[in-house]
Parts: sequence; C-alpha cells; structure tokens
Amino acid sequence: MARRGEKSQARWQEAGVEPLVHTVDEAAALLRVHRATIFRLVRAGKLERVYIGRRSVRITRASLERFVREQLGDRPPELEGGGQRGVRELFRRFGL
Repeated sequence: MARRGEKSQARWQEAGVEPLVHTVDEAAALLRVHRATIFRLVRAGKLERVYIGRRSVRITRASLERFVREQLGDRPPELEGGGQRGVRELFRRFGL
C-alpha cells in the first residue's frame, strides 16, 4: 500500500518538475516520517510552512533541503562538495 503523498510525488517526478512547495503528506513521504513529525518540525522552526488561502499548509522544498543538510552534519565522503550539489545527490540517491 502506498503511503500518503507518494502518488502526487510520482506525478511530479514523471513531469520532470521540482515543486517549490509540498503538502504535509508529500513532505512526510519525502522524509519517510509520519505527518505528525512534519507538524512537530514546523512548530520547532526546523521546517518552513506557507499558507495557501486560509487553511492549506505547504512545506517549502528549500526548508526540507536545509533540514536534511543540517541532519547530515559531517557528510559522508561521497557527498563532499557540499551545498546544493550534496543535498541533491542525497535526494537523488533516495529517490526524492
């Protein structure tokens, strides 16, 4: 059974487009965590949210990448070179 958010994530990949924002379910699928964890990370200031309208919450891709980069700390040698290239390599490696 597919996790929530994985279906829309597959559509983005098929289109070859990298969205600027993700739904909470998409962000949870990208990080492979529960959606409640995404809300905890937002409350802790680790992820940035954007409101679309009054109630629709989206998580910025930039904040997801920044969070992963911070979690890497001391990068494995294959991700050296850092910056966006290292994070993109990590995302590519794990199909994100």
